[in-house]
Amino acid sequence: MWMCADEELDRLGHLKKLRRYAGASIGAVTASLLALGHSAESLHEELKTAPTMEAFLDAGCGVCSLIPNVISSLGWHPGKTAFDWYGSIIQTKLDNPDATFKDLYDKTGKELCIVVTNLSLKMEEYCHVKTTPNLPIRIAIRMSTSLPGVYYPFQKVTGERKDLYVDGGLICNYPVHCFDGWWLSMKPEDSFLKRMQPLTDVGRLMMKKERFGTFNEKTFGLIIFSDHDHHVLYANPDLIARPTVIPDTVLGRSYKKVMKEREDNIRRHTVVTEAMSQFLKVINDHNLDGNATINMSEFEQAITKTAEFTAAHSKALFGSHLSSPGEIFSALDVNDDGEIDYHEMMAMAESRGAGIESQIIGAGWTSINKPQNIIDCVFRTLLMNVKRAFLESDDNERTVMINTAYIKSMDVEAAPEDIEFLIEQGRESLLLFLRYLRKKQNVKKITVEECNTQLT
Repeated sequence: MWMCADEELDRLGHLKKLRRYAGASIGAVTASLLALGHSAESLHEELKTAPTMEAFLDAGCGVCSLIPNVISSLGWHPGKTAFDWYGSIIQTKLDNPDATFKDLYDKTGKELCIVVTNLSLKMEEYCHVKTTPNLPIRIAIRMSTSLPGVYYPFQKVTGERKDLYVDGGLICNYPVHCFDGWWLSMKPEDSFLKRMQPLTDVGRLMMKKERFGTFNEKTFGLIIFSDHDHHVLYANPDLIARPTVIPDTVLGRSYKKVMKEREDNIRRHTVVTEAMSQFLKVINDHNLDGNATINMSEFEQAITKTAEFTAAHSKALFGSHLSSPGEIFSALDVNDDGEIDYHEMMAMAESRGAGIESQIIGAGWTSINKPQNIIDCVFRTLLMNVKRAFLESDDNERTVMINTAYIKSMDVEAAPEDIEFLIEQGRESLLLFLRYLRKKQNVKKITVEECNTQLT
């Protein structure tokens, strides 16, 4: 999906000027290919000739090996096919399948950062020429793409200690911050020998704000989101390319159906939310004793003695079958103690589709009744929340927001028309970002020399 933006960067002549790359999970593959010197066209060709998804899932005996492999190796598939493929594309550029981060830096001058999750330490690690100069790049990619449960976790043995590494996106799916601060800086004054002093204060020195605290204005990143999760991420609306035509494909038709249902739900939600807002206002205005609950007398005055809460509001909230204040009060007073509290009112709001937490804090309700629903929701939950955790407010101004609209991260059966749609969305998103920068900086030309790019 990043290819669409990379193609436009290449066309504009900017791609060859980038010197530092970072990525996590599948973004580690794209970042590595670009750092190795691939143009957008050769990157596309490399990915087209990659092994199929079936080949990447390389466990013998199919589903019969699932339980035995998970028990013995803590994952289903060995990941050897992917590991060998990573080695082949690295060998093409660096003449060695096990070329290291230092080999890449010495030969090309480019820095590559691959974020991995050290499951044993329960933290993310940044593989880079400064932190892991002698680590083969393909091992770092293998670590960062080790989807928990799907692939064997990568095991790194040091003496008697064994560390297990899994998907970098588990903790840090969008490493736009990794070239901030001094942690990956190659400047002499930022060497570990000078920075990691005193060691007695290592706890503070290793905090994210200490290592990555200084904002790097030369960095920009690319992040992918769909209409299924866009409202969870704060984004500048000026940076989001709105899709115009949705392809007539299986995924596209399914999306149109879902969006029609969502629009209907939004209309109903708007009506109910307005009614709920007025209800809470008049209830609060008539809470004469100022405590946390409402009694029947206060409730009746709020419902009948004000013009702010209308019959239409009452019907939207309570339906036509509850008309008198007494009936409504009894329905709300779930514990039958003669008073209504906040939780009872919120329970009613949830039942009518105006829940505050689920609509604003969460990402909307999903029916989960099949194994694939569980898998999809688990990974969407992880992706959305790690993006929220690592996205600072300033990061939005340096992020190309690629709106895939109806295509989610787990949609692997995309039709050619869907791929064309993605390419166009990526192109439009990048151009929108560059135009925004030009307007913001009030300059005639966008300069990206020495820029860093992060992929998620």
